[in-house]
Amino acid sequence: MNKLFTISIISSVLLSNSTNAIEISKHLSTTTEPVPKVRVNPKYPINAARNNREGWAKFSFIIEKDGSVSNVIDIDNSGSKDITLAAKKAVMKWQYEPAMENGEPIQQCVNNVQLDFRMHKDGTTEVTRKFNSTYKKAIKALEEKNYSEVDEYLASLKKIKYLHMSENNYLQLLQAQYAKDIGDDALQLSHLYKVNFIENEKNSKHALSILEQRFNLELKLNRLKQAYSTFKRMEKNPAAKPYLESYNAVIKRVDEFVNSDKDLVVSADIRNADYWQHSLVRNEFTLTSIKGKLSKMDIRCANKRHVYSIENNNTWQLPESWKQCHIFVFGENNATFNLVEHPFKV
Repeated sequence: MNKLFTISIISSVLLSNSTNAIEISKHLSTTTEPVPKVRVNPKYPINAARNNREGWAKFSFIIEKDGSVSNVIDIDNSGSKDITLAAKKAVMKWQYEPAMENGEPIQQCVNNVQLDFRMHKDGTTEVTRKFNSTYKKAIKALEEKNYSEVDEYLASLKKIKYLHMSENNYLQLLQAQYAKDIGDDALQLSHLYKVNFIENEKNSKHALSILEQRFNLELKLNRLKQAYSTFKRMEKNPAAKPYLESYNAVIKRVDEFVNSDKDLVVSADIRNADYWQHSLVRNEFTLTSIKGKLSKMDIRCANKRHVYSIENNNTWQLPESWKQCHIFVFGENNATFNLVEHPFKV
């Protein structure tokens, strides 16, 4: 039985202080990839392979000074616990050449990886009868705006312990549409992030549709680093060619805003997980309007990592040497707050 593992490393980048939009774009699009020395392949779970079940899992991790991997955080997954566990076990065994600074090894603290478990190169579209039956009922209830029934069917679908990758995609798109109907932009975006698709010429229009939805929501919610990453993916999509000029015009306005003297406000809500995450585009920020309990904040930059306690209206100013900064804010379920990124200081 053919088992194909696709492994990609995605790094986010912090904007350094700049005086023009072109330089901002340059920094936003820069990536730094760790150099692997030993990369253990994950074992395809037996039960998943027998059922032709595919999936994926994405992690954030730290590369220590000795090249070992630590502090692995499960960022997202396709809903199959066995696949997520197998992927995490493999990542924890990886070894890297450590980053060097002034001749000394240092931590590499911004490292993201997504491991895809596929039985075939182009993936499968399999769904079980049980899933298909409940899914169709949920779609009908959503079309009729019978939200109480939608909730019941979604609860039933979520109880399925192991989902095929295609089932996960259908479920996430359904939940994204539900979130759109009830006007919850952040929830809609979180579900669109969980849709995993193969980007090729065959499904370029479908992929572009999902990416455009993400892009528009990221801009609306001030997730500007993510919006830029999505834009770079749209640029490569063959179906996007007629729209590239308008995309570039939008990105130019994003660049200008990032370098302006206006605060960048991002609303945060910790739900269905014990943390909220965000990629910074500036190096000074404040947490305000906190409701509920926040326990700690983990700031991971390219070569620095610090964990802080949190109080309302605390401000953090990160040194310019701290690049590619990404934050994880941990707290109780349904805790809310605002993250305010302040303008660059001239």
